Amino acid sequence: MKTFHKLNIVISVLLLAILAVSCNPKTESMGSAGQTIVKLFPDGYNMIPFDAAATPQTGVLFEVRRDANSSTALNSETTVTLEYDVDTTILKKYNEINGTSLIPLPASLGTTTPAPTAGVITLTFAAGEFSKSVAVNIPNASIFDFTQQYAFAYKMTSVSGTGIKSAATNDTIVAQVLIKNKYDGVYVVTANSPMVDILNSGLTGWYPFTYNLETSGENSVKCLLVDPGYYDYYHPITSGGSYSVYGAFGLEITFDPATGNIVSVTNVWGNPPSNTRMPVIDPSGVNKYDAATKIIQFKYWMIQPSLVPTPPNIRTSFDETWTYKGPR
Repeated sequence: MKTFHKLNIVISVLLLAILAVSCNPKTESMGSAGQTIVKLFPDGYNMIPFDAAATPQTGVLFEVRRDANSSTALNSETTVTLEYDVDTTILKKYNEINGTSLIPLPASLGTTTPAPTAGVITLTFAAGEFSKSVAVNIPNASIFDFTQQYAFAYKMTSVSGTGIKSAATNDTIVAQVLIKNKYDGVYVVTANSPMVDILNSGLTGWYPFTYNLETSGENSVKCLLVDPGYYDYYHPITSGGSYSVYGAFGLEITFDPATGNIVSVTNVWGNPPSNTRMPVIDPSGVNKYDAATKIIQFKYWMIQPSLVPTPPNIRTSFDETWTYKGPR
């Protein structure tokens, strides 16, 4: 028993010694053997959504962060210069790589804080600061040209004082300004009743499929088909059992902001396009956006006077539910 008691004492002493060593706080700051790193955040690209509203809005385009390697470095001063993409070199390269069509946001639509001077923004980190931001101010998003894709692009050109540019991340940032209304998003479309084409019984509806509803105005959206095979403003169909679309037939819908009712629908390919296909609201439907569920009920026709000359020229009938799945 005495031997067992002594063994317990020895083990207890050893455990206390181990805990004492492991709990001893380090006096050296983490990473003090390296250097203070300055980087852009996010890395390379950011998207800032705004409501398609006439009221002023502000959002952060991007941040500049410094990862200080010690408390001494954090309490010193760092100056960072950012060069605006005046010649659109950064945007052109980004567009080529990503298949986008971004253009600079005109100053009449939005400005930055801080504002560039001679194309340069200078940010100075005071003692204790580890992050600085560049914001965009949008006075009236309802006047945007919704057919355009807008962005700001900057390059971090120099770091002075304490710190160096990060070699592990991009030194450029593309910040896209995206205007969205409340209807904007990804929707799965299902049929409440079969699609009927009176000219060709072999053409039937292809359901379910996915629409991206893209903001085209404060209360309007364009319906982009994003299913495999086609990526454009179409409505999918089956033709002889194979996947197809109605050519030059795409929807742009306008809602009443107070009631959610669909008040108009037009064809994004022209009104009318050369094939005379036009969407028309079927008034027997619900035809409404439900703000609580974000579900759209829509019953409509495709008229085609060139092939159905007798008024009301209806060729195809649709009765659909569009269920919101998330932001695009």
